[in-house]
Order: sequence, then C-alpha cells, then structure tokens
Amino acid sequence: MRTLQILGFISAVAGILLTYVFLAPIESDTSASAAGGSGIGLMFIVFPILCFSALALIPSSIVLLNTKIRVNNYFSGKFWHCLWGLNSIISISYLFVIIYFCYLFLAQSTSN
Repeated sequence: MRTLQILGFISAVAGILLTYVFLAPIESDTSASAAGGSGIGLMFIVFPILCFSALALIPSSIVLLNTKIRVNNYFSGKFWHCLWGLNSIISISYLFVIIYFCYLFLAQSTSN
C-alpha cells in the first residue's frame, strides 16, 4: 500500500511537471507544428502517466480508510498520513475530472 501511494504521488508530480515543460514554450508566435508536437507529448507521455497515477491512487486511498488495513500495512506516522492526505486530494481531483468528462460526453451525445 505504501508503494502504491509513493508511486502514485511521484507519477502525479511528474505528470504536472511534464505538462509545464511541454506547455511553457508555447506562445502566440509559436508555429502550429511546434504546438502540435506539444499536444502529441501531452497525449502520449503525460496522459498515460496521469492515468497510472489515478489507477494507483484512487483505490489505494479508498482502501486506506479502513483502520485495520492501515495497521496491517504499517501505514502510520505523520509522513504517511500527510502523504495519504495529499493523495486523497489528488484522487478527488481525478474523480472530478472524470465526472466532468462524462458530463461533457453525455451533453454532447444528447444534443445530437
């Protein structure tokens, strides 16, 4: 459980940093091919990293709500509880993004 929490957090931070790296050089005078290359990088590098993070963090954060599981996995102490809190916030944001995309999909499909 601790490994999933650490890997999920590291991949979330890596995804955010890579998003910044890909999008920072784009300005109003950037060519379309350079902007397209950034989009390809976001699609094939950042998106899978964030998907892995979501798949690691959401279930493990929910499972850690059970005290018995936290005790069995030696998930105690200020560091681990702080990491669990941060990962829970990240998990909730992932869930909101998923719900928003589902809403957009349903709104699109019903308007046709």
